[in-house]
Amino acid sequence: MESNNSSNRIGIIYGINPDTIMLADKFAGHLINNEEFCTACEELEQKVKCDECRRDLKSYSNHIYYYEQVGKNVPEFIDDPIQYLPKNIPPIDYLLVIGIHEDLLSGLPELLKDTEIKAVIVPIEDPKWVPAGLQKQVIEAFEGVGIQAAFPKPFCSLNLKEDEYNKVGFNLTHEHNYIKQFVKYFQIGKPIVSITLDNTGKAIEEVKVIRSAPCGSTYYIVQQLRGKYLENGKVGRKSLNERISSAHHAYPCNASMDQDLILKDSILHVGGYLIRNAIRKDLNLDQEEGPKLKYIIK
Repeated sequence: MESNNSSNRIGIIYGINPDTIMLADKFAGHLINNEEFCTACEELEQKVKCDECRRDLKSYSNHIYYYEQVGKNVPEFIDDPIQYLPKNIPPIDYLLVIGIHEDLLSGLPELLKDTEIKAVIVPIEDPKWVPAGLQKQVIEAFEGVGIQAAFPKPFCSLNLKEDEYNKVGFNLTHEHNYIKQFVKYFQIGKPIVSITLDNTGKAIEEVKVIRSAPCGSTYYIVQQLRGKYLENGKVGRKSLNERISSAHHAYPCNASMDQDLILKDSILHVGGYLIRNAIRKDLNLDQEEGPKLKYIIK
């Protein structure tokens, strides 16, 4: 797998909705990894100083080649999307498309067909961002121009392999080796954690993030567990799930609470299932059965 900067160049375009802007900021902030990005330790009940859990996480700031908001002052219905899409995107390998106008999204395959872009990733944190019919249409258009694409819902469901949240032909192109490269190189997507208990087996002594949610929330959440006693499925006075969910909401997760027709639940709740199961799996606890993609479009 290629691993130098020139083969992992990222561009980010995002829409005008406040949640869209916040996700773009968090994704870029997590990759840049400056000292001000995470304040998990300062917000712990014990009021401890930062223990620099992100210290070994490198900064990928020099991989971000383009960062642009699109969609200001566009008409409600756009006949010619190319007219309103950016013309100055530099040579990049990955384009992240976050919450842009539906008509602009539909124009991306045509805009990008003769570029060097290897893959386009369109995270969906709100059902209104990408309706299912449009998603299928755009996936097929990217297939037609030879660009790989993924539409993870939520962003933290993006995985190395096809699973209940990543389905070829529905939200993932048939060829997706570059999507895998993106997940592996930047270690973001579906969370993976490692938790060490003390010699009594009842206290969480150490936590480590192997793969983080793209917004960086995984670091925040596991730090809320560090130093806590774990017994009979409880962390202190709260259940493990309650403790994780509280941290997930407090970060905060900006995914929508609206019911999603594909997941049959809110996207925020699905993000919660994913991090809870990542932690429960490493602790050898039973995992929850969360919502999965439903094929309502053939």
